[in-house]
Amino acid sequence: MKVYRTDFIPLKVILIYISLGVWLSIFGPIEYKNYDILPVAVYMIFFLLLFSIGYTLGLVEFKKTNTTINYTYQNHKFLKVLFWTKVCIVIISIVQLGSLVSSISSGTLNLSISQMGEAYINSYAGYVRGTGHVSLVFLIQTLTYVPYLVTLILGSYYFKNLPRSYKVLVVFSYLSIILLQTIGHGKQKQLGDIIVFIFITQILKFNLQNKNVRKKIFKKMAIFALLGMSALVTVLYFRYSALNINLSNINDHVHPLMKYDIHHWIFKVFGAEIGFPLSVFTGYLSQGYYGLSLCMQEPFQWTYFVGNSYSLTVFLQRFLHVPVDFHNTYLYRASLHTGWGDNKWSTAFAWYAGDLTFVGTLFFFMLVAFLYAKVWKEAYLYKNPISIVLFSMLTIGLLYIPANNQLLHTPGSFIAVFCFIILWIFKHQKFNFYKTKQ
Repeated sequence: MKVYRTDFIPLKVILIYISLGVWLSIFGPIEYKNYDILPVAVYMIFFLLLFSIGYTLGLVEFKKTNTTINYTYQNHKFLKVLFWTKVCIVIISIVQLGSLVSSISSGTLNLSISQMGEAYINSYAGYVRGTGHVSLVFLIQTLTYVPYLVTLILGSYYFKNLPRSYKVLVVFSYLSIILLQTIGHGKQKQLGDIIVFIFITQILKFNLQNKNVRKKIFKKMAIFALLGMSALVTVLYFRYSALNINLSNINDHVHPLMKYDIHHWIFKVFGAEIGFPLSVFTGYLSQGYYGLSLCMQEPFQWTYFVGNSYSLTVFLQRFLHVPVDFHNTYLYRASLHTGWGDNKWSTAFAWYAGDLTFVGTLFFFMLVAFLYAKVWKEAYLYKNPISIVLFSMLTIGLLYIPANNQLLHTPGSFIAVFCFIILWIFKHQKFNFYKTKQ
C-alpha cells in the first residue's frame, strides 16, 4: 500500500513531544541538581532514530499497490462491532452510576472546582506505596477496564452511529468520570486520557490527505488541545493553591534535587499567576529525564521481565509468592541512593531497562513504533475498531514516556493491553473494513 505524507503525522507528533520534554529538562524553568545531561541526550537521540526507523518499517511493510480502494463498512461486521460497543457502554454507565451514587450517599463527592486541590490531598492522605488492599471498588474497576476503554474510545468514534439513548450514556460516562475523578478527587490522568481519546477519534474521521481538510481540522484540534492543556493547568493551579504554594515559596516545598528558576522567561511572558502552574506542568514533561540520568548511574540488576510493571511485581510477590521485588528496579535503587524518591518519575525507559537493559529497551521501542505505525494505518485507512482502540492506548503509553510505564502500571491497564494486542494479532484483518475497488 502506498505510503502518504500524512502517514507520518503520529511519528512527527511523538518526536516533537519527546524532544520538547528533553529540551525542557535542560532549558526549562525547573533546574535539576547535578543533572548529567550528555548520557541522556545521546540516549534520547538514539531513541528518536530507532523509533523513527521502526515506525517507517511499519508503514512500508504494507503491500504497495497503485489501486485506489474505496473503504466502506461491511454491514454485518459493523453491526457486530456496534453491538459490543453498546454492551460496553451499558456496563460502564452502570459502574459510573454506582460510583456516583456511592459518593453522593457517603458525602465524599466534591462538587466544587475550586476545592479540587483539597480533594486531591485528602484522597492520598496516609497513602504508602505497596500497602493498598484489594477493595471491591478496585476489583470492579480492574475487571471493567476493557469496556471502559471501549466506551471512551469507540463510544466517541461511533457516536453518530449510536441511538440517542446510547449517546446519552456515552456523554454521562464522560461527565461522570470528570466529576468523580477530576473535580471529585483532583486527578489529572482521567481528564488527560479523555482529551487524548477525543482528539484521536476526531482526527481519524477526517480525510487528512486533502490539504484543505487537513488545515481546517488541525486548526480545530489545535484549539481543542490548547483548551485541554488549559484544563490540566487549572487542576494544577487549584492543587497547589490548596497547599498555599506559589512562585514565591515553591523552592521551600519542592524536592531538594529540584529548583525553580523564578527569573525564567516563562514567568516574564505569562506572569507569576499563570506562569507558575504552567511551569509545574513543564515538570510533567521534563523531570523524568533527570530521573533517567540517575538510573543510568546504577549497575544493572535483572528484574526477570516483570520489573516493567509495578502491578505485576506486586501480584506475583503478594499472591503467588514469587521472589520478585520492586526494590530491585532501577527506579527504587536510584531513589535509595540519591533521594530522588521512587514516587518521582524516571521515564518508561528506566522501567524496562531492568528487564531488557538500556540498550535493549531502545530496540523494544523500535518494535513498539513498528506496531504503532501498523495500527495507525489500519485505524485511519481501514477504520479498524481494534486498531483504533490499540492506537489510542499506545498513544497514551507514548505520551507517558517522560513519566513511567503507564500502560502496565495498573492491573486494569495491564490486562487491557494484552487483551487488545492478542485480539489484534488474531482478529485485526477481519475488521479491516473495505468493500469496493475503483
